[in-house]
Amino acid sequence: MAPAHSNIHINPSAISWICEGTVDTSVRPFHRSLPEYSATPLRSLDFSARELGIGKLLLKDESCRLGLPAFKILGASWGSFRAIAQHIGLPPSSSLSDVVAGAQREQLQLTTATDGNHGRAVARMAKIFGIKATVFVPNWLDESSRSIIASEGAVVVVADGDYDLAVQSAFKYANQTPQVLLVQDTSFQGYEEIPWVAQLLLDS
Repeated sequence: MAPAHSNIHINPSAISWICEGTVDTSVRPFHRSLPEYSATPLRSLDFSARELGIGKLLLKDESCRLGLPAFKILGASWGSFRAIAQHIGLPPSSSLSDVVAGAQREQLQLTTATDGNHGRAVARMAKIFGIKATVFVPNWLDESSRSIIASEGAVVVVADGDYDLAVQSAFKYANQTPQVLLVQDTSFQGYEEIPWVAQLLLDS
């Protein structure tokens, strides 16, 4: 009988792969300074390892990352922090407390577009910074998902269209006032610098 995971392909050259380029050394200390930080556990999948004929298989459990049920808060937190720090003229190595103080002093706000976890994560970061957040969502997003985002303290605005329209609505909203910072998890024409959400380490 074929194993249940017969569609898994193993790349033997992966063991020698090396990440090229530099990693911002400020990322890990920043994440560890956040409320509710803890190392996410590795779960041993012994049965699956035996099925695959390998010695050990581990699953990194990201079901509770910084108090949220997804790893998206890693990118959203770093993107929000970098956007605010840059706006107030502080380096990425600044402390969380200094950036929080600057965000409140300048009365900054965060905005983004989302169809789920990213928007909730940005809203959570706005709460940590003690500032306002406005999250744009596509018109097909269900009421339950909107309510979860709103429960983080964000104003949820339903765009009159799909996800791409929600992104453009957030971009337009941010451009209307200098105190509103867009923290989006995708880049597009006119918005290429701030997607620091992809510049992170999958922290311990």
